[in-house]
Amino acid sequence: MVNIREIIIFGIIGVLNTSIDIGVFMFLKYIFNIDNQSLWIIVINLIAIIIAIIFSYFANKNLTFQHKKDSNVKEVGSFIIVNAFGFAVNTIILTTVIYILSIIAPDIKNLIDPAFIGKILGTAGSMIVSFIGYKFFVFKK
Repeated sequence: MVNIREIIIFGIIGVLNTSIDIGVFMFLKYIFNIDNQSLWIIVINLIAIIIAIIFSYFANKNLTFQHKKDSNVKEVGSFIIVNAFGFAVNTIILTTVIYILSIIAPDIKNLIDPAFIGKILGTAGSMIVSFIGYKFFVFKK
């Protein structure tokens, strides 16, 4: 059963997690001058997500779902699987948005980085996957 408290705390942690994810992604993109069409975009997306996932694991385990049991191989394994699926959803949305915007609105990059738009939309998609996976698989009671 999903309760309002869990959704609210998950949302707050999600905002922090999203800030970490997008912040690290954009920082790496600009510090290393990564082109949106480069395969490096996927690598920096993975790095950003891994950093955010580490934060997310501990915050959601202890605050959202108040899962007091010690971490075990099954829990960590299911957490990795859920987040691997979330990474796939995030990356598919990110790269699709970059591709579509390069075709239908090539000049948008003069206003806003298409990777930023893709990252936000990808993160929204992966948050849905994460909540469902955390609630019903990783931290199930």
